[in-house]
Amino acid sequence: MIRLRNENLCCRFDEAWGKLLAVEAHGLTIPFDGLAFDFGCNGEMALGLLTYESMLEFRTWNLPKIQPTGREFTLQPERTAEGEAGGGAGRERICGLSGEAVQVSYRLPMGTVQVCYTLLEDSLRVDLVLCNTGEEALYLNTCGMLLFLEQAEGVSFDYPANAPIFHYEAEKLPELQPIEAGLVNFATHFRLPEGHLNVLFLDETEKWGCGTYRQGNRVCQVYHAGLEMDLGPGDTCFVGSLYIQPCAPAKGGEDGEEGSLAEIRNPYLKIRRLVERLGYAPCAGGIVDGVMYSGHPAGTMDKDFPLQDDLYAYAGQLPALRQMGVDHIWLLPVFDHTEEGVYHSNDQSVIHARYGGEAGCRHFCERAHELGMTVLFDYVPHGPAPEYPLVADHPDWPSKRRDGSLQDEWECVSMDYNHPGYQEYTTELVYDHVRRFGIDGARIDCAMGGLSNWRPYGDNRPSGNSVLAGVHITESIRNGFLRGEKPSFILPENFNPLPFYYHCTDLFYGMNLYRAFVELEHLLKEQPAAYVEGLTDFLEREAWITPEGYHKMRFLDNHDTVSWVWQSARAVDCYGTEAAKALFALISLIDGMPMIYQGDENPAIYGDAGENLVPFFTKLFHDRKSYLPAGNRTTYLHTGTPVMAFLREPGKEAAGPSAQYASRGAGPVLVLINLSGVSQRTEFLADASLKYGFCADGARLLSAGYGGEVSGPDTIQPYGYRIFRIC
Repeated sequence: MIRLRNENLCCRFDEAWGKLLAVEAHGLTIPFDGLAFDFGCNGEMALGLLTYESMLEFRTWNLPKIQPTGREFTLQPERTAEGEAGGGAGRERICGLSGEAVQVSYRLPMGTVQVCYTLLEDSLRVDLVLCNTGEEALYLNTCGMLLFLEQAEGVSFDYPANAPIFHYEAEKLPELQPIEAGLVNFATHFRLPEGHLNVLFLDETEKWGCGTYRQGNRVCQVYHAGLEMDLGPGDTCFVGSLYIQPCAPAKGGEDGEEGSLAEIRNPYLKIRRLVERLGYAPCAGGIVDGVMYSGHPAGTMDKDFPLQDDLYAYAGQLPALRQMGVDHIWLLPVFDHTEEGVYHSNDQSVIHARYGGEAGCRHFCERAHELGMTVLFDYVPHGPAPEYPLVADHPDWPSKRRDGSLQDEWECVSMDYNHPGYQEYTTELVYDHVRRFGIDGARIDCAMGGLSNWRPYGDNRPSGNSVLAGVHITESIRNGFLRGEKPSFILPENFNPLPFYYHCTDLFYGMNLYRAFVELEHLLKEQPAAYVEGLTDFLEREAWITPEGYHKMRFLDNHDTVSWVWQSARAVDCYGTEAAKALFALISLIDGMPMIYQGDENPAIYGDAGENLVPFFTKLFHDRKSYLPAGNRTTYLHTGTPVMAFLREPGKEAAGPSAQYASRGAGPVLVLINLSGVSQRTEFLADASLKYGFCADGARLLSAGYGGEVSGPDTIQPYGYRIFRIC
């Protein structure tokens, strides 16, 4: 038996196989049946634990699938002669033990794999390195790490802040049929009979798939990195880090962590703490508060841009939006583009003449600034169609396939966001827009990176043109505003809540909450209490694992979801107008920045009949700005009813440029939203006030929502909301 220890953890390994057997922490012992790996090499999986799937035709949204074969990991570690540390001549060893690390090496026909286990403060980190020991290059396609828990009975798991949003009982899963995360997922939480376990994977280079399945009476957690590269003779390749974090119930302060006893015992908060210790922290000083509106002078995407207005005419709508409570205008692309659509730009330095050209854009931005509003351009960095000068003049900027031809998606090339020339071009492009128009921020299309580049710049590997490149293009656009001495106001279209983006993202693109709305939609009318519980559970876990200073954009629909993906419809059409109003109240009163899409306030804008919601939004945004304390601190209450309830408390204050949008409220408030079509009583508050530590008896009503008081003081009208000041 080999043991690896520090003051918090003890990890046990089998001496004959180098297999991880258990991790112990403060009385909790989690048994494992080893850690395995598999990777695609020269067109097949090296060990056959996972099914081979070529990534060569992947699109930017594809993730490696988790397709287990059921084969066992039988690869034996490489044995070496015992050194002085062995204590005996003539023996062999399979593990290198040094300080707080154990290293196990495996030899395969094509090379070696080194697995290194290193103790951190409260976690075991596992690193995997591939080495080509042959004389020819190896074509690598995906690399998976598989961690086997020794038991399935009594084990449940979930993907906090990700899709699917539910909790799953491992023993009820059909064998070898994984539950796969819908977005790039960095953390999986397990509830065990004895305690909790978090398993994290962080790969700053490429995207990955994530899945959990049952194999016999074992549970396997898989992270499958989207590695693509040719590994030359003698070269090595590092593929991400796995973190194994046991979470035993602890007495106050026992873990050396600060915070209340409840926080120390919370396994989800331990995910946040680990990420913080690894150095991933949100950027500060940018614009993070207010209300956002997304629109375009030509009209809405779901009606194929029917208005055909220019920016002069569109500027005439700004006073009404400002009066409704809008602070920020996310302007869908107005650059010179083909007939394919606004996201097919030829040259982003040019404002299209059909929208009023440069003068029209300057007029629009100046009018917005006169009204105290900010303007965000929508940048499309993936590149133009291949015949345009940006491609022809810079042949090393576009990504290439293995045969050297151009990578393309949506009839456009896929630029290499890792190329320093393209990064500087992008930064200068943004800086030029700041100088010419005074724009304030950016929404960034396809910010999760582009297609793999088989002619990469420098030492980058082809698959580095995903996560690594996505961060780089986000940094490049942010740098354009900083160069222009503007505060950061960056909204990358990154659906995946990954820590690598924290430092360069002012607003996380909250597609994960939208996915939660979609997954729960079937419950809203028939089982509203179950809907509320599912939504509360998701939002609570999201709040726990993300830093308090990481702000999120909240939406019910956007230009994509109303036209071609997921619901392909407006919120009012999916839920009905009254239920949609309640959900609009929800995204406006929880933490984050609410965004509504052009026409949400009045369906006449996109040519449909229906209720004009301008008075509703005017009241809602007024309540948000008047009564909610600044910061993200939100505590969700489990009511067991169709009433969504949460506390908003003063947290990290909005600083710098966000101060002008900071809410005026000084103390904590209680928000109640009835997500049913039936009036609801509030008897649950008596028990909730005891459980969550607030006083409901002296609560003072601040707002009865849109429509005013229509029922008694202890009743919430159908699909209504109320805000209370509490002590």
